[in-house]
Amino acid sequence: MSEPKDRGKGFEERLLVRLKAVVAERGTAAAGSGAPVAPAPRRRRPLRLALAGAAVLAVAAVVLVVSSGGDSTTRAFAVQPLSGGGVAIKIYSLEDSGGLEEALKQAGIPAQIDWLAAQTTCRERKLKPAMVKTSMGGRIGGFESGGPAPALTIGVMSAAQYRHVSRAFMRRVRAGNASPGEIPNVSFDPKSFRPGQTLVIVGSPEPHGGDPEGGYRASVQVVEGPVEPCTPEPEAAGSIGAIQLPAGAEGSGGSAASAAAAAVPRPGQLLLTKTKVVQAQTWEPGGRGTGPKDHPRHFTSRTPGPDGHVALVPTTKEVWTARDGKTRVRETLGRIEFLSPADQRLWEAAGSPPPFEYDPAEHHVKRDGAGHATKEYAGRSFRGRHAFANVPKLYRLPTEPEALRLAIEGQEAGSPPAAAASRNGRTTVERLFEILAEPTTSPALATAAFGALGEIPGVRHRGEVTDAAGRRGEALALVDETGFGRQVIFDPAASKVLAESETVFGPPSTDNYGIPPGTPYRETAYLDSRIVDSAP
Repeated sequence: MSEPKDRGKGFEERLLVRLKAVVAERGTAAAGSGAPVAPAPRRRRPLRLALAGAAVLAVAAVVLVVSSGGDSTTRAFAVQPLSGGGVAIKIYSLEDSGGLEEALKQAGIPAQIDWLAAQTTCRERKLKPAMVKTSMGGRIGGFESGGPAPALTIGVMSAAQYRHVSRAFMRRVRAGNASPGEIPNVSFDPKSFRPGQTLVIVGSPEPHGGDPEGGYRASVQVVEGPVEPCTPEPEAAGSIGAIQLPAGAEGSGGSAASAAAAAVPRPGQLLLTKTKVVQAQTWEPGGRGTGPKDHPRHFTSRTPGPDGHVALVPTTKEVWTARDGKTRVRETLGRIEFLSPADQRLWEAAGSPPPFEYDPAEHHVKRDGAGHATKEYAGRSFRGRHAFANVPKLYRLPTEPEALRLAIEGQEAGSPPAAAASRNGRTTVERLFEILAEPTTSPALATAAFGALGEIPGVRHRGEVTDAAGRRGEALALVDETGFGRQVIFDPAASKVLAESETVFGPPSTDNYGIPPGTPYRETAYLDSRIVDSAP
């Protein structure tokens, strides 16, 4: 697609004129075919992407709602000029891909958009990644989004226009009448798109909240050069809930329902999980620090600077989770170990300042019987009252490696596994890691997940390694081109997952982080998981 020649003052008005013509053309075509133009019958929308939700800040702005007519789209998207310039395109469905492409083109962003059937994606395409400037001053090459609708806010405006929108939003915050979604999560500067660059968006419905199409998944990518057409193919499931079970599947043998029920705490009971988490952190006593200016944090998780000293910070974490997702958490700090003995002595000579998570100035910290810093607090699991929603599916998944992989990928028997470097392969690896990390996963399913990982081209078998708790096990790892990767450690004799980690395996990440190969950036060792009658 060619870029508009003039993206200066007045392009918002020209966009509205052009889109009115599009609506008129579609209305004429629909009338000729006997299809109703308006009002279109209302139906549930599986996707509601709110692009550039800052449009609500516009003063006396003109809004054009584009509908493709008939039963296909009730309300596809709305174009709204902003008071400080730029436009907001609120997308309610990607199904009208042609109209949305035209709207983005007129706003200065060439785009190719595909809305696919559930659990399908585009066959792997040769796309050249590119970067563009955002209105917020940074650069971006793409991102993935998903979940219930609405979940995403994108703006199309210059940096100056974004500052105007942001200041107006802050005034509303101070006045106490700001609403969620009024400020973009990301905003593209259309002038940063060079000739030949395209915004590629691919989306599909996905289960959410018990509705098979109640959510969505979408990938947004900036590419350079030709964009191959999208050829749909089965997509690996974007969540455990989206995995399509084979007919009559009963993964754990016997009654999957009764096994699942036994893994969920009854009223008054709690699920206790105990883990040891080791995080690589940087101590920079002479650095600028992070956090408030009057109380900077010099012990952080960010990449070390020239004066940074890297340490492994261990925390033993106990979590008691009730059926409604409410939790009680106890965290205990272990012995901090710096990678360099000289750094260890320097830190101890400075009084052994604690990391932020255990700083008494920031948190209520006390000492346990062994003198370790500890803290307890109430919370809620990130899934809230749906904390155990995945349990029925986990106990119905196949417990044979190939069958489990095929269920995740939505493929027929005999289909070869997608390479880990492909999008489908990466998604399959993510789902298998997610299954292994679930505390209610059965030993049989964990064994199948570990075996399925071993089938995927690009996943390395690293042999026997030691986890953060000192236990020996077999390791499989997926390492990217930066030398950074994910690893899972498994005890094949006990059919038990010992640990998983994000690890720096080699260059250039070893240089970027200033740590030797094989150092975990973050490792979680699974120590215990059982149902108990009470929390302390």
